[in-house]
Amino acid sequence: MSSTVQFTLFGLTVVLCATLSNALFVIKFGKCPSVTAQATLDTAQYLGVWYEYQRFPAIFEAGLDCTTATYGEDGDKISVTNAGTTRIDLFGSKIVLNQNSVEGSATVPDAAKPAELSVSFGGVDMGSNSPNYFIQDTDYTNYAVVFSCAELAFINIQFAWVLTRDPGVRPSNLDTLETNLAAAGVDVSKFQVIDQSGCPGRDR
Repeated sequence: MSSTVQFTLFGLTVVLCATLSNALFVIKFGKCPSVTAQATLDTAQYLGVWYEYQRFPAIFEAGLDCTTATYGEDGDKISVTNAGTTRIDLFGSKIVLNQNSVEGSATVPDAAKPAELSVSFGGVDMGSNSPNYFIQDTDYTNYAVVFSCAELAFINIQFAWVLTRDPGVRPSNLDTLETNLAAAGVDVSKFQVIDQSGCPGRDR
């Protein structure tokens, strides 16, 4: 293969990565950022409903708002239910097109690192029982910061969420949470705030 063709293919790869990064993923060159999970986790306190305040773009959540993550007890595992709604704005009103949910489960591969979880959906192991869900920080009652990253050849694909117990309520310490992520090498400008207003079946 000529050097010109190789350069062209490399250029197309860069453009493709940039395009996907903006629309469906956060894709970066090199290794994953050095985000670490918090040292401890009180699973009982972490269970329950969390609302997405903001997240990185992800193809599996494209077009969804009113998004939630619900965690429950399931024997030696944690049950996971992710849900969201597809809506459109029509003459000043939001029209629901579809409501989506997916069931999964989470385990803790290493008991010494309880905030590093392995989460899978539909019975598919997403990481050969390796941690793929890092709870970087949570106070259990107001906010949780979750990060995930996968390395593929010369790129990495990142996912990040800031979750809250109250829908649409900005964490009072959001600046600090983002600063901590940025210090670990995460581009927090990629966060997108999620619309949690007027959601179907919700009083608030």
